[in-house]
Amino acid sequence: MNLLQACIDVLFFHHPAAWWISRQLRDEREHCADDLAVKALEADRAGTRLSYARALLAAGLTAAALVAIVLSIATPRPAMADELPKDTNKIERLTPEQARKLAEKFEQGYLRLNGLTTLDAATARALAESKVEGLQLPGLTTLDAETAKALANFKGDLLSLNGLTTLDADSAKALAEFKGDFLDLNGLTTLDAEAAAAVAAGENWDGELRKITALDSPDSVAIAKALATRKGLLILPNLKKISPKTLSALIAKEDVEIPLIETLELIQEPDGSATEDFVIPTEFEQRQRRQAQQRAE
Repeated sequence: MNLLQACIDVLFFHHPAAWWISRQLRDEREHCADDLAVKALEADRAGTRLSYARALLAAGLTAAALVAIVLSIATPRPAMADELPKDTNKIERLTPEQARKLAEKFEQGYLRLNGLTTLDAATARALAESKVEGLQLPGLTTLDAETAKALANFKGDLLSLNGLTTLDADSAKALAEFKGDFLDLNGLTTLDAEAAAAVAAGENWDGELRKITALDSPDSVAIAKALATRKGLLILPNLKKISPKTLSALIAKEDVEIPLIETLELIQEPDGSATEDFVIPTEFEQRQRRQAQQRAE
Protein backbone atom coordinates (compact mmCIF):
# COMPACT_ATOMS: atom_id res chain seq x y z
CA MET A 1 0.00 0.00 0.00
CA ASN A 2 2.86 2.36 0.78
CA LEU A 3 4.47 1.65 -2.61
CA LEU A 4 1.15 2.16 -4.42
CA GLN A 5 0.53 5.41 -2.57
CA ALA A 6 4.03 6.66 -3.41
CA CYS A 7 3.40 5.95 -7.12
CA ILE A 8 0.11 7.85 -7.04
CA ASP A 9 1.83 10.78 -5.30
CA VAL A 10 4.42 10.93 -8.10
CA LEU A 11 1.89 10.61 -10.95
CA PHE A 12 -0.61 13.12 -9.57
CA PHE A 13 1.75 15.48 -7.72
CA HIS A 14 0.13 18.42 -9.56
CA HIS A 15 -3.43 17.67 -8.34
CA PRO A 16 -4.58 19.09 -4.94
CA ALA A 17 -7.12 16.28 -4.54
CA ALA A 18 -4.32 13.72 -4.69
CA TRP A 19 -2.51 15.56 -1.87
CA TRP A 20 -5.65 15.50 0.30
CA ILE A 21 -6.33 11.80 -0.34
CA SER A 22 -2.72 10.88 0.40
CA ARG A 23 -2.76 12.83 3.67
CA GLN A 24 -6.02 11.14 4.72
CA LEU A 25 -4.58 7.70 3.98
CA ARG A 26 -1.53 8.42 6.14
CA ASP A 27 -3.72 9.60 9.03
CA GLU A 28 -6.02 6.56 8.80
CA ARG A 29 -3.03 4.21 8.62
CA GLU A 30 -1.69 5.79 11.81
CA HIS A 31 -5.05 5.35 13.53
CA CYS A 32 -5.22 1.70 12.46
CA ALA A 33 -1.76 1.08 13.88
CA ASP A 34 -2.81 2.66 17.19
CA ASP A 35 -5.98 0.53 17.32
CA LEU A 36 -4.01 -2.67 16.67
CA ALA A 37 -1.52 -1.75 19.40
CA VAL A 38 -4.32 -1.12 21.92
CA LYS A 39 -6.03 -4.40 21.04
CA ALA A 40 -2.77 -6.29 21.50
CA LEU A 41 -2.22 -4.65 24.92
CA GLU A 42 -5.77 -5.38 26.09
CA ALA A 43 -5.63 -9.00 24.83
CA ASP A 44 -2.49 -9.64 26.85
CA ARG A 45 -3.78 -7.48 29.75
CA ALA A 46 -0.61 -5.41 29.40
CA GLY A 47 -2.36 -2.04 29.29
CA THR A 48 -5.30 0.12 28.19
CA ARG A 49 -5.96 2.96 25.74
CA LEU A 50 -5.08 5.45 28.47
CA SER A 51 -1.75 3.79 29.30
CA TYR A 52 -0.95 3.58 25.58
CA ALA A 53 -1.68 7.30 25.13
CA ARG A 54 0.50 8.12 28.14
CA ALA A 55 3.31 6.02 26.70
CA LEU A 56 3.10 7.85 23.36
CA LEU A 57 3.14 11.22 25.13
CA ALA A 58 6.14 10.24 27.28
CA ALA A 59 8.03 9.03 24.20
CA GLY A 60 7.25 12.31 22.36
CA LEU A 61 8.48 14.41 25.34
CA THR A 62 11.63 12.30 25.75
CA ALA A 63 12.50 12.70 22.07
CA ALA A 64 12.01 16.48 22.28
CA ALA A 65 14.22 16.68 25.38
CA LEU A 66 16.96 14.64 23.69
CA VAL A 67 16.88 16.88 20.62
CA ALA A 68 17.15 19.98 22.83
CA ILE A 69 20.13 18.51 24.72
CA VAL A 70 21.94 17.52 21.53
CA LEU A 71 21.40 20.95 19.99
CA SER A 72 22.63 22.73 23.12
CA ILE A 73 25.81 20.62 23.12
CA ALA A 74 26.44 20.72 19.38
CA THR A 75 25.83 24.44 18.88
CA PRO A 76 28.98 26.37 19.81
CA ARG A 77 28.41 29.61 21.63
CA PRO A 78 30.91 32.46 21.40
CA ALA A 79 32.56 33.48 24.61
CA MET A 80 30.81 36.68 25.63
CA ALA A 81 31.96 39.17 28.19
CA ASP A 82 29.04 38.70 30.55
CA GLU A 83 29.66 34.93 30.54
CA LEU A 84 33.38 35.13 31.28
CA PRO A 85 33.98 37.82 33.89
CA LYS A 86 36.85 35.84 35.42
CA ASP A 87 38.42 34.20 32.38
CA THR A 88 38.95 37.04 29.95
CA ASN A 89 41.52 35.06 27.95
CA LYS A 90 38.70 33.17 26.22
CA ILE A 91 36.83 36.24 25.01
CA GLU A 92 37.23 36.40 21.24
CA ARG A 93 34.91 39.30 20.44
CA LEU A 94 32.97 41.98 22.25
CA THR A 95 30.05 44.27 21.61
CA PRO A 96 30.11 47.77 23.12
CA GLU A 97 27.53 46.77 25.74
CA GLN A 98 29.49 43.67 26.72
CA ALA A 99 32.67 45.75 26.94
CA ARG A 100 31.00 48.18 29.38
CA LYS A 101 29.70 45.37 31.59
CA LEU A 102 33.07 43.65 31.58
CA ALA A 103 34.94 46.86 32.42
CA GLU A 104 32.67 47.41 35.43
CA LYS A 105 33.94 44.15 36.90
CA PHE A 106 37.56 45.28 36.55
CA GLU A 107 37.31 48.86 37.79
CA GLN A 108 40.52 50.03 39.46
CA GLY A 109 42.27 46.96 38.08
CA TYR A 110 43.94 45.66 34.92
CA LEU A 111 41.82 44.19 32.14
CA ARG A 112 43.73 41.78 29.89
CA LEU A 113 42.00 40.36 26.81
CA ASN A 114 44.41 37.83 25.30
CA GLY A 115 41.90 36.22 22.98
CA LEU A 116 40.45 39.40 21.49
CA THR A 117 41.76 39.47 17.91
CA THR A 118 39.41 42.03 16.38
CA LEU A 119 38.16 45.33 17.73
CA ASP A 120 35.83 47.88 16.17
CA ALA A 121 35.77 51.58 16.96
CA ALA A 122 32.51 51.48 18.95
CA THR A 123 33.77 48.74 21.28
CA ALA A 124 37.13 50.51 21.59
CA ARG A 125 35.30 53.66 22.73
CA ALA A 126 33.42 51.64 25.34
CA LEU A 127 36.69 50.22 26.69
CA ALA A 128 38.39 53.63 26.59
CA GLU A 129 35.60 55.20 28.65
CA SER A 130 36.00 52.59 31.38
CA LYS A 131 37.65 53.17 34.74
CA VAL A 132 40.08 50.28 34.56
CA GLU A 133 43.67 51.20 35.41
CA GLY A 134 45.26 49.16 32.65
CA LEU A 135 44.00 47.85 29.33
CA GLN A 136 46.02 45.07 27.69
CA LEU A 137 45.09 43.87 24.22
CA PRO A 138 47.92 41.54 23.11
CA GLY A 139 45.71 39.64 20.68
CA LEU A 140 45.32 42.58 18.29
CA THR A 141 47.77 42.34 15.38
CA THR A 142 46.32 45.16 13.27
CA LEU A 143 44.54 48.40 14.07
CA ASP A 144 42.66 50.85 11.88
CA ALA A 145 42.86 54.61 12.40
CA GLU A 146 39.32 55.03 13.77
CA THR A 147 39.80 52.31 16.39
CA ALA A 148 43.24 53.69 17.29
CA LYS A 149 41.70 57.14 17.79
CA ALA A 150 39.09 55.66 20.13
CA LEU A 151 41.71 53.78 22.18
CA ALA A 152 43.86 56.92 22.45
CA ASN A 153 41.16 58.41 24.67
CA PHE A 154 41.81 55.79 27.34
CA LYS A 155 42.96 57.59 30.48
CA GLY A 156 44.26 54.67 32.54
CA ASP A 157 47.85 53.98 33.53
CA LEU A 158 48.66 51.45 30.82
CA LEU A 159 47.53 50.81 27.26
CA SER A 160 49.33 47.73 25.98
CA LEU A 161 49.11 46.92 22.27
CA ASN A 162 52.18 44.73 22.09
CA GLY A 163 50.53 42.32 19.65
CA LEU A 164 50.62 44.91 16.86
CA THR A 165 53.30 44.06 14.31
CA THR A 166 52.88 47.14 12.15
CA LEU A 167 51.09 50.49 12.15
CA ASP A 168 50.03 52.71 9.29
CA ALA A 169 50.74 56.42 9.60
CA ASP A 170 47.15 57.44 10.44
CA SER A 171 46.84 54.87 13.23
CA ALA A 172 50.25 55.86 14.60
CA LYS A 173 49.25 59.54 14.62
CA ALA A 174 46.06 58.66 16.49
CA LEU A 175 47.92 56.66 19.15
CA ALA A 176 50.42 59.48 19.57
CA GLU A 177 47.59 61.42 21.22
CA PHE A 178 47.31 58.86 24.04
CA LYS A 179 47.20 60.79 27.32
CA GLY A 180 47.60 57.91 29.74
CA ASP A 181 50.83 57.09 31.53
CA PHE A 182 52.27 54.27 29.46
CA LEU A 183 51.80 53.14 25.85
CA ASP A 184 53.31 49.74 25.02
CA LEU A 185 54.04 49.03 21.33
CA ASN A 186 56.75 46.45 21.88
CA GLY A 187 55.47 44.07 19.21
CA LEU A 188 56.13 46.34 16.22
CA THR A 189 58.41 44.70 13.68
CA THR A 190 58.08 47.13 10.78
CA LEU A 191 57.38 50.84 10.41
CA ASP A 192 57.61 53.23 7.51
CA ALA A 193 59.17 56.66 7.99
CA GLU A 194 55.88 58.50 8.45
CA ALA A 195 54.56 56.02 11.02
CA ALA A 196 57.92 56.03 12.83
CA ALA A 197 57.78 59.83 13.11
CA ALA A 198 54.23 59.65 14.50
CA VAL A 199 55.14 56.98 17.04
CA ALA A 200 58.22 58.93 18.13
CA ALA A 201 56.04 62.01 18.70
CA GLY A 202 53.93 60.21 21.28
CA GLU A 203 54.78 61.65 24.67
CA ASN A 204 53.66 58.58 26.60
CA TRP A 205 55.11 55.87 24.37
CA ASP A 206 57.69 53.91 26.38
CA GLY A 207 60.29 54.10 23.58
CA GLU A 208 60.92 50.33 23.34
CA LEU A 209 60.94 48.39 20.07
CA ARG A 210 61.97 44.90 21.17
CA LYS A 211 60.79 43.04 18.05
CA ILE A 212 62.68 45.10 15.49
CA THR A 213 65.72 43.05 14.51
CA ALA A 214 66.65 44.78 11.27
CA LEU A 215 66.40 48.20 9.66
CA ASP A 216 66.76 47.12 6.06
CA SER A 217 63.88 48.70 4.14
CA PRO A 218 64.65 51.19 1.33
CA ASP A 219 63.65 54.08 3.62
CA SER A 220 65.62 52.80 6.61
CA VAL A 221 67.67 55.99 6.93
CA ALA A 222 64.49 58.07 7.05
CA ILE A 223 63.02 55.66 9.64
CA ALA A 224 66.12 55.97 11.81
CA LYS A 225 66.04 59.77 11.59
CA ALA A 226 62.34 59.76 12.50
CA LEU A 227 62.87 57.51 15.53
CA ALA A 228 65.81 59.65 16.62
CA THR A 229 63.46 62.64 17.02
CA ARG A 230 61.88 61.01 20.06
CA LYS A 231 62.19 63.07 23.24
CA GLY A 232 63.28 60.43 25.67
CA LEU A 233 65.00 57.07 25.68
CA LEU A 234 64.85 54.96 22.51
CA ILE A 235 65.55 51.24 22.96
CA LEU A 236 66.12 48.64 20.23
CA PRO A 237 67.68 45.82 22.29
CA ASN A 238 67.44 43.11 19.62
CA LEU A 239 68.69 44.99 16.59
CA LYS A 240 70.95 42.76 14.48
CA LYS A 241 71.14 44.12 10.91
CA ILE A 242 71.60 47.72 9.86
CA SER A 243 73.40 49.68 7.16
CA PRO A 244 76.14 52.22 7.97
CA LYS A 245 74.09 55.26 6.97
CA THR A 246 71.08 54.03 8.94
CA LEU A 247 73.26 53.36 11.97
CA SER A 248 74.78 56.82 11.75
CA ALA A 249 71.30 58.39 11.69
CA LEU A 250 70.19 56.30 14.66
CA ILE A 251 73.12 56.93 16.96
CA ALA A 252 72.95 60.64 16.30
CA LYS A 253 70.41 60.50 19.12
CA GLU A 254 72.19 60.79 22.44
CA ASP A 255 69.86 58.58 24.48
CA VAL A 256 69.50 55.52 22.27
CA GLU A 257 70.20 52.00 23.45
CA ILE A 258 71.15 49.34 20.92
CA PRO A 259 73.36 46.22 21.13
CA LEU A 260 77.10 46.75 21.03
CA ILE A 261 78.04 47.99 17.58
CA GLU A 262 80.66 45.25 17.24
CA THR A 263 77.85 42.67 17.40
CA LEU A 264 75.78 44.26 14.61
CA GLU A 265 75.83 42.98 11.03
CA LEU A 266 76.48 45.94 8.76
CA ILE A 267 74.63 45.44 5.48
CA GLN A 268 74.62 47.28 2.17
CA GLU A 269 72.49 50.38 1.91
CA PRO A 270 68.94 49.15 1.18
CA ASP A 271 68.27 52.04 -1.19
CA GLY A 272 71.17 50.97 -3.41
CA SER A 273 73.43 53.90 -2.59
CA ALA A 274 77.12 53.43 -2.01
CA THR A 275 78.08 51.80 1.27
CA GLU A 276 80.31 53.98 3.37
CA ASP A 277 82.97 52.82 5.76
CA PHE A 278 81.69 53.16 9.28
CA VAL A 279 83.81 54.28 12.19
CA ILE A 280 82.35 54.08 15.68
CA PRO A 281 82.17 57.61 17.08
CA THR A 282 84.30 57.79 20.23
CA GLU A 283 81.57 59.52 22.17
CA PHE A 284 79.02 56.83 21.31
CA GLU A 285 81.49 54.05 22.10
CA GLN A 286 82.01 55.55 25.56
CA ARG A 287 78.26 55.88 25.99
CA GLN A 288 77.74 52.21 25.19
CA ARG A 289 80.39 51.21 27.70
CA ARG A 290 78.67 53.25 30.41
CA GLN A 291 75.33 51.68 29.55
CA ALA A 292 76.84 48.19 29.70
CA GLN A 293 78.39 48.95 33.04
CA GLN A 294 75.11 50.29 34.41
CA ARG A 295 73.28 47.17 33.27
CA ALA A 296 75.90 44.98 34.89
CA GLU A 297 75.56 46.85 38.17
